[in-house]
Amino acid sequence: MRPLLKAKKGVRMSRKRIEEIKNRRFRRIVRYVYQNCPFYRRKFKSAGIDVDTIKSVEDISKLPFTTKQELREAYPLKILCVPKEKIVRIQMSGGTTGQPVIIPYTRKDVEQWKEMMLRAFYIANITSKDVIQITPAFGLWNGGFGFHFAADAINAFVIPIGPGNTRNQLRFMKDFGTTVLCSTASYPLRLLEVAKDIGIDPKELELEKMLLGAEPWTEEMRKIIEREFDVIAYDIPGLTEMGGVGTVGFECPERMGLHMWEDNYIVEIVDPKTGEVLDEGEEGEVVYTALNREAMPLIRYRSGEVSAVVSREPCECGIEHMTIKRIRGRTDDMIIYKGVKFYPADVEEILASYGITQYRIVLDSKVTVEFEGDESLIPKLARDFKEFLGFKPKLVALPFGTLERFEGKAKRLVKY
Repeated sequence: MRPLLKAKKGVRMSRKRIEEIKNRRFRRIVRYVYQNCPFYRRKFKSAGIDVDTIKSVEDISKLPFTTKQELREAYPLKILCVPKEKIVRIQMSGGTTGQPVIIPYTRKDVEQWKEMMLRAFYIANITSKDVIQITPAFGLWNGGFGFHFAADAINAFVIPIGPGNTRNQLRFMKDFGTTVLCSTASYPLRLLEVAKDIGIDPKELELEKMLLGAEPWTEEMRKIIEREFDVIAYDIPGLTEMGGVGTVGFECPERMGLHMWEDNYIVEIVDPKTGEVLDEGEEGEVVYTALNREAMPLIRYRSGEVSAVVSREPCECGIEHMTIKRIRGRTDDMIIYKGVKFYPADVEEILASYGITQYRIVLDSKVTVEFEGDESLIPKLARDFKEFLGFKPKLVALPFGTLERFEGKAKRLVKY
């Protein structure tokens, strides 16, 4: 079966078929990890779980959570469900400090990653006629590989350029006629600045689509990117612990949210403090259970991502997989100031509405928002912060070019 035709079948699956596959795979994966992984066998026994009583997805709340700290403690390969000889690659998660989190892959896992990414390509109408420029890293952090696996599968023209050297990125876009850009969500902003410096009009490039992820980004920022490049920008979620970028879902064509591939992942939203499963519309932490992974399928993994269920009903776009809101941030990035809870993305939403794309949030005894822009905007910004977030941070206007630029994930939050 042609790759995109198979992807179409996965995307357009009926609700009845989704439920059948989800329940069958859930029963299987619970027994699989119990039988093949000492970590989960101990964990289930400690929680008093008899796996024979786990009959359907409705029983998932009986199972204990898996945390990132447990993955760190399992370094290097203490949660394997297969012999080491079946591992064909590893990727890494866990940030820049502390014990790394290693995620192993069998050949089946690599294929599953590719198939999930192909679903994103199908929705975005990316085909063999496209020239796909991949800017995330090709290394232990999984960034570029998922894009590459899918692009290679459809015989597209692939430019696996990786991160950095923004002038060269733009040169390749112009010279090779790049039509699809895959990058972190903030990188197009850097491309815009450098394009202006070297005299390239972004709208004259052949770019048509962008697949942007790896960090939260707002609708206001999307408007700027789409306007300046004359493209359609899609939000592509994913995390290494579930297989990599693009594995868990993709943005609804109608932009109603992110559709989660429920035949491959069970997605729950829980209260970060109590672990209680929340109702539709309530914001909380995203918890994933991998149903179709082989080397290290994780059960009820607490991702730290913040979102809410939009709907479990069929969407206007025709997709019947559940919809969640775009990722707002991470639980450990939430800021509490004078009783107000907010995320860096909330600050970005306000700033981007005034065309401000370069900023940082400095936390010490107070909240300071530094931005590159006109000082005359400060009264308006202060008004909007008060109205929409409930407090007024200290606002500091800086000359253009003052703040550090990033070619990977942007570091917007500084804590002292």
